[in-house]
Amino acid sequence: MSELRARARVLYNALNFDIPVNFGQEELVPKGLGEDKYVDNLHGAADRDPVQELANQIDLSDSAGAYLFTGNRGTGKTTELLRLATILREYDCEVFYADMADYLTLTQRIEVSDFLISVLGAFSEKIADRFTADPGKPSFFERLRSFLNSNVQFTEIKVPTGWIEFKAALQQNPTFKEQLQEKTRGVVEQLVKQARDFAVEAVQYVRGQQASPDRKIILIVDSVERLRGVGDTDDIREVFKSAETVFSSHADKLRFTALNVVYTVPPYLSALAGALGSVYAGGRIYALPSVHIYERRPAPGEEPVPYPEGLAKMREVVEKRFPQWRDFFTEAQLARLAQHSGGDLRDYLRMLRLAVARLLQSGQLPVSDTLITDAEDAVRGDMLPIADNDRDWLRKITASHNAELPNLDALPDFARLQEGKYLLHYRNGEDWYDAHPLLRARVKSGGNQQPGA
Repeated sequence: MSELRARARVLYNALNFDIPVNFGQEELVPKGLGEDKYVDNLHGAADRDPVQELANQIDLSDSAGAYLFTGNRGTGKTTELLRLATILREYDCEVFYADMADYLTLTQRIEVSDFLISVLGAFSEKIADRFTADPGKPSFFERLRSFLNSNVQFTEIKVPTGWIEFKAALQQNPTFKEQLQEKTRGVVEQLVKQARDFAVEAVQYVRGQQASPDRKIILIVDSVERLRGVGDTDDIREVFKSAETVFSSHADKLRFTALNVVYTVPPYLSALAGALGSVYAGGRIYALPSVHIYERRPAPGEEPVPYPEGLAKMREVVEKRFPQWRDFFTEAQLARLAQHSGGDLRDYLRMLRLAVARLLQSGQLPVSDTLITDAEDAVRGDMLPIADNDRDWLRKITASHNAELPNLDALPDFARLQEGKYLLHYRNGEDWYDAHPLLRARVKSGGNQQPGA
C-alpha cells in the first residue's frame, strides 16, 4: 500500500459521520468516538443550548414527563442525545437509550399500538441487558402475548412465542405489522394501561437494583425522526401523516407515571410547535438546528450572510478528527464545503470523503478545487431534478425564510422536503428556513440541469 493511500484511508475513516461521539457511554452506544472529538457549542451559543435546557427541565421537575427532541438528519442528533444522557447521569439519573431502528421499520407507517409495544419492549430489553433479569413479573412480553391472545383475533398470523421473534416480525414482516395495527385499534386503551402498568413496575425494579427509591429513570428513544415513506407520493405522505397522528392525536398515551421519556420526532412537527409542544413536558419541542454558519436570520429577499465563527466550528470538527488535514485540504476549501453544506454535518463530511476518494486517482496533494466541485456536484445530484411545485415552494421559502405552509395538510410534503434536505432549518434566536445552498441557484433560476450540464 502506498503512503498516500494509507494516509487517505486514515482520513477517510476519521470523517465517518455514522459513528457518534458517545462521551464514554459504552453501555448506551458501544464503539463511539471519544469526548475529545466533540466540538462545544457547535449549534449555537451555550446560553441557548437545547440539550442543557432539556436536561434542566427533566432534573427540575418533580414528576415524570414525555419530552420531544428533533433535528434534521445530519445535524449530529445522536451525539447530542448521548451528551444529554451524560448530563443526566451527572444529575444522578438512570438513563437508558433505545435506537428505534432496531425495533421498527422506519419506512412504514406507525400507529400508537405498535409504537408503544416497540418502546416498552425496548425499555424492557435494555433493563434486562443492564441488570441480567427481566423487569416486572410477569415480563413485558409475557403480558403482551397474554393480552394479544385474549383480546385480539389474528387470522393470517400467530403471535410469536418469544420477544426476539416478535421484535423480528414487527421489524421485518409487513403483514404482521399491518395485522397488529388493524386488530389492536379497538383495544388501544387497554394496551396503553398494560404499558403504563409495566412501566411503573420496571421503574420500581430499576430503583430497587440501585437501592435508590427516588432515582429518576429516563428512556431516550432515538431515530423516530427517520420515519419516511418510500415509493409513490401517497405512500410517502401516509408515513409522515402517521407520525403526526401518533405524536399529536395520541400525545396523552405516550406519557407514563414514573418514567421520563425523550422521544425524537421528525423535524417537520416543529411546524406544529405551538399546538404540539404545549401538550408535552417542557412546553416546547427541543430542536437541534443545522450548524450556526450564518450571522442571523436574513431579511426577506436577502441571502444568508456567512458567520466566520460557525465556519471555524465546522473546521474544528475536522481538526479534532484528523489534525493533519492541511496536508489534504486548504482552509478555503474547508470553508467552501462548510458553507455549501448549509451547516449539515453529514453533507459536509460526505463531500470531504468524496474528494479524498477521488484524490487517489490523481495521486497529488493537496486536493484540487476540481475535486471539490465534483464532490459538490455529486451531493447536488442526489437532490435533482426538483419538481416544479417543490421549486416554487422553495423559492417562496428562500425569499421569506418562513415555512410558507399553505395549510396543515401540506405538512407531509414539508416533511419530504426536509427529509430530502432540499430545505434546512436554522435557529438564530428564532426559527427560519432556507433551501440547501447547493440548490439555491437552481431554485431561483428554475433550472433543473444535472451536474456538469
